[in-house]
Amino acid sequence: MHLSLKQIPGRRAIFAGFAAFVLYSSLTDIIEEFGSGESPMEMLDDIGLFVVSAVLLIIFFIDYVDQQRALQNLSTQLASTKGQLEKLDARSGEIARQYRTVIQKQFEQWKLSPGEQEIALALIKGLSFKEVAQLRDTREKTVRQQAASVYKKAGLSGRHELAGWFFEDLLSPDQ
Repeated sequence: MHLSLKQIPGRRAIFAGFAAFVLYSSLTDIIEEFGSGESPMEMLDDIGLFVVSAVLLIIFFIDYVDQQRALQNLSTQLASTKGQLEKLDARSGEIARQYRTVIQKQFEQWKLSPGEQEIALALIKGLSFKEVAQLRDTREKTVRQQAASVYKKAGLSGRHELAGWFFEDLLSPDQ
């Protein structure tokens, strides 16, 4: 089984820890060697490790700060988007209530009985005669007869015109 560096959890922290260890080790070596009287040229390898480790840790720190800043920006954007969605949800619920009121008023204008209104709503929602019959615990023939009565009272030829009557204004371009 091959494990790549990208698959190791916390790989950045491990690498930063290793760089900090190298930084600490090279610093202690530099201090010991300087204390024993070695020249800077003799300590060049330790000084090089110290500088490289310090640069890596600085890069990690800057990257960490940038990531935290980006994370905070994303959190702010998410909160803002959630707020906008909540407003849209509330608005869409209000629009749905208003639309149901429009449908109800049209049913009353057509003088549909409560049973015919149920049938009309179910057909507008796209249910089949069989599904409506099952939903209302009645025969499919009864549903067909009530649907025919709805079409006649509304002056429409069928379910497609019924649905179209209520959706036409929603789908028309703004005038």
